[in-house]
Amino acid sequence: MSDFWNTLLKSPFVRTASEDGIQGGIDHFLNGGKKIGGSQYDSVRELTESIKNSKSIKLPIESGTRVSFSGTLGSILTYDNPPMPDTVGTVVTVRTAYGDSTTHEGQVFVKWDSGEFGSFDPIHLYPSNSKQASNVKIRVSSIGDLSSLFASSKKEGELVHKATQDIWSFKKTEDGGFSIERLFDDSGEPLKV
Repeated sequence: MSDFWNTLLKSPFVRTASEDGIQGGIDHFLNGGKKIGGSQYDSVRELTESIKNSKSIKLPIESGTRVSFSGTLGSILTYDNPPMPDTVGTVVTVRTAYGDSTTHEGQVFVKWDSGEFGSFDPIHLYPSNSKQASNVKIRVSSIGDLSSLFASSKKEGELVHKATQDIWSFKKTEDGGFSIERLFDDSGEPLKV
């Protein structure tokens, strides 16, 4: 019995595992004691991470961006009530304690086309080319163009939709126009006056 343990402790796998950590030891063993031949990747884990990150969305992300849920085993097990794989939704701006934002603590706010709302890790979302009938962001050349739809709010940088009483934010863009977008609360419902 002691020969087994002595042989095991002298094996390159155990030596590498103690030197490089268990992940490095496994990679060393799987690669026959070599790095992945001529590649820029030092481990299977780095290769997997690079592929996963290349497909996911990047932060910061603009409100109105269309995204899809990845539906991988890891993404499904992360959330209590995940959307179905490949469900399409829109990134929305939410009023947080830190101001209006599309993200909070690295999580992206998404309103799914099915009506559900939540915050999701960007690695579980990927860009979608689908269009949505009613967008949550509008660009106009002057605020006067919208006087039939919006009234000014008591708070600077906000408009109130006359029909729905939803609160929309507006800000000047680099091209001299204005960007107007609907604001949502933390449950995914439009903010009301």
